[in-house]
Amino acid sequence: METSQKAEENFSFLEGGLFRKAQIKLGLSNSQGKLALMGLCFAWLPLVILTAIEGTIFSGVDTPLLQDVAMNARLLIALPMLIAIRNIITIKTTAVTKYLSNSLLDEETRDSMLNFTLPRIRKLACSSVTELILILIVVSFVLGLFKSGVISNLAGSETSWKFIGPAQSGTVSLAGKWAVFVAIPFFQFLLLQWFWRYLMWMLLMFRFAKAPMKLLPTHADRAGGLGIIILAQRTFNTIFIACSIVISSQLMVFISRNEESISTVRIEVIGFVIFCLILLILPLVFFAGKLVRTKQLGLLHMSKLSVELSSTFEKQWLNDIPLEKRIEDQHVDPSMAFDYASMYDLLQQLRIIPVTLRDVASMAIMLLIPFLPILFIYYSAAEVMQKLVGLLL
Repeated sequence: METSQKAEENFSFLEGGLFRKAQIKLGLSNSQGKLALMGLCFAWLPLVILTAIEGTIFSGVDTPLLQDVAMNARLLIALPMLIAIRNIITIKTTAVTKYLSNSLLDEETRDSMLNFTLPRIRKLACSSVTELILILIVVSFVLGLFKSGVISNLAGSETSWKFIGPAQSGTVSLAGKWAVFVAIPFFQFLLLQWFWRYLMWMLLMFRFAKAPMKLLPTHADRAGGLGIIILAQRTFNTIFIACSIVISSQLMVFISRNEESISTVRIEVIGFVIFCLILLILPLVFFAGKLVRTKQLGLLHMSKLSVELSSTFEKQWLNDIPLEKRIEDQHVDPSMAFDYASMYDLLQQLRIIPVTLRDVASMAIMLLIPFLPILFIYYSAAEVMQKLVGLLL
């Protein structure tokens, strides 16, 4: 069992780092649900306790804790999601890396990838040094905002659980300090960490795209055998879904205070979704050159083979020899011509980017779902359902 797990780790780029080592020592290496719960207890539960003491958990201010949509969406939904997705991303990326290495690379290239390229990328993605650098970036950013007075100036005209007394005073409460210096930086670290890891995944796909690969022009996935990469991209989409949740909650707060038109919000949401889709599809574009060459060579070889097959078929079948005689002499099987015709049609459908419109549409829908609550600010539930049904019919 340990040998099998070690073999799988050789294909993973998400092993290592201070937090992973602590997780293993605590016996929580495969317990992301427990870790997500621990993350909630660390980031959000102290806010509940402190606001309960200060009297701002349910009321007492214009925006008590439990009515702060943006903060609760960030800490109660997006933060646990960023913790819980590690296992599924590890499983999918490991499976894709293993398949690409074992099935599409020759032995020499595979050894180089597993012994040099992948360990270096793993070290960049998850090493203790990388995590310390990310922590320093987050801490420096928060301290910079606090010292410059930006956080105090965010009080606005309404009283909030984050501040003491009048909104204009800008005095941060104990709960506000926990949010500013602990809870939000913890979330920012997780998000920044996943963005960095995804950047390293893109680098790994770029290295695969530059390596000599044995792509199969007639592979059933119509992508030369690279269609499996979309499995990893779908799981990475959960990172951007977490961002959708945070942005949606912030837009809801902004709209409720400023009464912005839905057309303005729609442009921002569509722009965000398009940007996320570009980042998700970009690693697949790295393989476009290889797939173009594979398609061209495949069509050339298939054309040559079809010429030979068609010539033999016409010579043996387009003549005056009785059918019984041709069958008895075991001449060319006519079904072979149809088989090669089907393979030629399959080859012509080979995609130069290993992704389908259905894949793009499904990822876009998942990114848009967190923004649906914004519609309820402008329309009633019946109107929203009517519009959604209208789009489906």
